[in-house]
Amino acid sequence: MHFSPWRTVRGRLVLAALLVELVMLAILVGNSLRLLREEMGDQSREQAEQIAPVLSAALVAPLAQYDYATVQAILDESHAIRGIDYLAVTDASGAIVATSGWPASKALPPVDAQFALDDDPPRYDVALPIRLSGQTLGQLQFGLDLKRIVLARKNLLTQGIVIAISELLLSAGLLTLLGLLITRQLSLLTSASLNVAQGQLTPAPVPEGQDDVGRLGAAFNVMSRAIAERVDQLTRAKQETERIAASLQEKHAQLEQSHAALSAENVMRLAVQRELEVALGRIRDRTAQLNVIFDLSPDGFVSFDAQRRVKYANPAFFRMTGLDASDILGLEEAAFSAQMARACVDPARFPGIAALKAGAGADNTAPRNESDSPASGRRQLIELAGPGKHVLEVGLRLSAAETVSQILYLRDVTHETEVDRMKSEFLSHAAHELRTPMASIYGYSEVMMAQSFSEEERREFLGIIHRQSEMMIAIINELLDLVRIDARRGKDFQFDSVDATELVREVVTDFGVPAGQQPVTIDLPAQPCWVRADQKKLMQALRNILSNAYKYSPAGGEVVISLADERRARSAPEGPARIGVRVSDHGIGMTPQQMARIFDRFYRVDTSGNIPGTGLGMSIVKEIIELHGGQVQIESRIGAGTSVTLWLSEATGKDPNS
Repeated sequence: MHFSPWRTVRGRLVLAALLVELVMLAILVGNSLRLLREEMGDQSREQAEQIAPVLSAALVAPLAQYDYATVQAILDESHAIRGIDYLAVTDASGAIVATSGWPASKALPPVDAQFALDDDPPRYDVALPIRLSGQTLGQLQFGLDLKRIVLARKNLLTQGIVIAISELLLSAGLLTLLGLLITRQLSLLTSASLNVAQGQLTPAPVPEGQDDVGRLGAAFNVMSRAIAERVDQLTRAKQETERIAASLQEKHAQLEQSHAALSAENVMRLAVQRELEVALGRIRDRTAQLNVIFDLSPDGFVSFDAQRRVKYANPAFFRMTGLDASDILGLEEAAFSAQMARACVDPARFPGIAALKAGAGADNTAPRNESDSPASGRRQLIELAGPGKHVLEVGLRLSAAETVSQILYLRDVTHETEVDRMKSEFLSHAAHELRTPMASIYGYSEVMMAQSFSEEERREFLGIIHRQSEMMIAIINELLDLVRIDARRGKDFQFDSVDATELVREVVTDFGVPAGQQPVTIDLPAQPCWVRADQKKLMQALRNILSNAYKYSPAGGEVVISLADERRARSAPEGPARIGVRVSDHGIGMTPQQMARIFDRFYRVDTSGNIPGTGLGMSIVKEIIELHGGQVQIESRIGAGTSVTLWLSEATGKDPNS
């Protein structure tokens, strides 16, 4: 019997693998072409952005003086730059006054903002006005030659196709060879089975082995030998029957019955063989599924054999504990427990397998069956030594399988325990801060209800109650701000190009300077400074900084707000730019230890209680600025004052109204 190569399991696997590899190679080549196009497009745009300002600045003076010869000389010199196809300058009326690489009598090509490589010729055209003191003197237009990009794309496509074809041919050969090696023994077994089905009841023995297919071959050989023995017995019985046929008719009938029984037994063996093959297939499928589940599980598992030695541990266990397979495989319960205990820290050490069984209430001497598998009882937490302070939850489950006595499982609960700790600490601080003003409000109101006071005393008590109520409202509002920031993580921020100088003036105008204090001193540049920010959130952060500057300047003193340019500070015009909004005071200042905790929630530099505040302002400032992608910088000296700088990214675009 002959089969088409593509109707066999081996052929289908080879075909499926080649199809998948062909699709992946096509995706790889296509993605490479896309990345090449985007990368070269970005480089061309960056080159245009670098060339345009330089040429525009060089052409302002000669164009303003109608010195077209100098304009022509500048264009000729610039045309020598690699990658520039042509340059042209037109005056304010649109007439061409100078060109290089482009016929003066030919109209300039239209400027297309799209980056297209399929145009003929492939070119990226750029045009920008030449201005002097707000007056447009003319326009500079030039085109970048994109032929090298087209050539690179063609070469990449050609090489990708050659590599893909080579890899497909090599993969087809390797997969075919691998399939032949895997299915060779099955082919021999199939051929022998067909021979038996065709009447050859004593086929040649098939190869045997320790794997599933080898054991199936051994079973087939046993069956073949049994059939051969039966055939031999029947042959001898037939010869004996022929010699005594006349006198042993009854014996002949018995032999016929034996022959019928043998045929039924043969049918039964074939049925058992088929059932065995189906069962082996199910076992292989289940084993493969379990292996995948254990390998992909984020929880760690350790199984013990019937002698309670470590038999298997999945990859997650080794990732959690940092142990190697050689450290635990084959260890008894006690040795494994000691090894795990050494990997932990006090007081959260691994309690040991015996302790887990006792905590679970498991009876090791009780017989086990499929319906009785005691699980772990109360929750057990351990903490691993080493960096990170990983906290694991451990449990034990007894197994009903003959080869597996018990399974230890571990789950990483570091994040959950840390969140619980932070929640408890946060609630403790919040309750403490709210209890102080609430106690004052409750106490003074109770006193006023119980006794009679003069109008002056009554107003004094009401003033205290009002101030404490304001403090409680401030704490609640700041708590709500922190909750909204933590929950939304900047999703409600509306980022735009914001003029920092105008924003500072608006905040200073609306800010209420405390009575007896000097007004805010503003030191701002004359020109706008554009930053990328959410205007309302940035104003909130700046108001918090100004409020702290006056709170912690009880003796008065000047409060100065200014802008800082990071590029000017480091004398480097290139690189990413950041603008800093700086608030400086001459207050009490801070020690290095106080500066290290300034962003902790509910932390206050003043511990006397004389300076009002909640200890949440700087936490809100830090959250807002970091969600802007910026940084809060603090410089302070005790008794000399504090300087707080909010660093923000400079906006790439300009004001849309300019």
